[in-house]
Amino acid sequence: MFYSIINIMNTKKIFYNDPNIVNWESKVIDIKKENNFFILSLSETIFYPEGGGQPYDKGEIRSDNWILLVSHVWEEDGKIWHKGILNGCREPLIDEKVELYVDIDLRREYMEQHTAQHLLSALIEKNYSLETTGFQILEDHTKIEIPYRGFDPKGFVNEIESTVNRYIKEDISVKVYWKDEDIRIVEIVGLDVNPCGGLHVNRLGEIGLFKIVDFYKKNNDLWRVEFVAGSRILKRLSMREEEYKYIKEKLGNPDIYDGISKLFTKLETLEKDNKRLRERINKYVAKELIGLAVNKENIRIVLNILEEDINTIKFVVQEIMKENGILGIILNSQGQAIIFRSYDVSTGLFNKILEKLTEIGWKGSKGEYFLQGKVEDPEKAINYIKSLL
Repeated sequence: MFYSIINIMNTKKIFYNDPNIVNWESKVIDIKKENNFFILSLSETIFYPEGGGQPYDKGEIRSDNWILLVSHVWEEDGKIWHKGILNGCREPLIDEKVELYVDIDLRREYMEQHTAQHLLSALIEKNYSLETTGFQILEDHTKIEIPYRGFDPKGFVNEIESTVNRYIKEDISVKVYWKDEDIRIVEIVGLDVNPCGGLHVNRLGEIGLFKIVDFYKKNNDLWRVEFVAGSRILKRLSMREEEYKYIKEKLGNPDIYDGISKLFTKLETLEKDNKRLRERINKYVAKELIGLAVNKENIRIVLNILEEDINTIKFVVQEIMKENGILGIILNSQGQAIIFRSYDVSTGLFNKILEKLTEIGWKGSKGEYFLQGKVEDPEKAINYIKSLL
């Protein structure tokens, strides 16, 4: 279900007046409903809409007898839309007064990341002459992309991280102003001037701390820098601490390095035992298949479908081929197959089977004794070969 009450009034962006305003009064000017969601446009808003690499705000819009839990905010044709689930005993009304509450912790987190990105990009350009080509604040980290030139990655990370934190400690002022009615400027005084529509802290010191969490090659032209800043560092540390406790508990060892070392030793032992067991099983399977072989012209013919991966089938075939007078085809349910013959079996019947399989779509490698390939229908292939014998 979808309906809309049309009103052409644009939304006034209070968040540009002061990004630290997280509570405001406004009025409903447009209403949409889409399935279980209500979507409101307001005369004024403190909710930042999605755009320019910065995520949208979340929070609540409240009135008498209802609350909209805002989960998505975007701008379209001058209007800012607030989408969410409605709780309460009635629906919103046009011209109704409402109170806005932005999630202050999330807002501050996004501001810290965005300003940290400006600082990081400015210092990379200043010190390495590399321009940032992409930027996005994600749920648990922020990423930028740069045309990396092959210098030492570890050295780069250590140097740029140290430089960013030094600037943060200097607590340099961050100014935001409009160059004209369309261009908004964010300036880190003495370092960087850039057009930007996002929200920022007033001083670099408000970021607190900066940490690069990953630096890797995205493609032949670009490298990606992933980082966290400010309150996200504490969130990430808390999450890692919980993971650390969980790992220690599961390992049963307060020393993670020692616990993991012992775990890998056990795993290696289990893998060796498993390998020996699989070899025994595969030898048994090979012996069983030989016992089920059909005799034709003094040749034992093995035809079967195994519910195994192709590597296991290879091992079984290698065991079977140790016997004399064997020819066969073994497939799995995915159509992967191996055609094979013992070294004492002539090519006549082998080539005949291959020729007939080719007629029903066999595609595979070439060889004298061992061919790997694929058919579309394993059951059809087996039944077709049986009909020739």
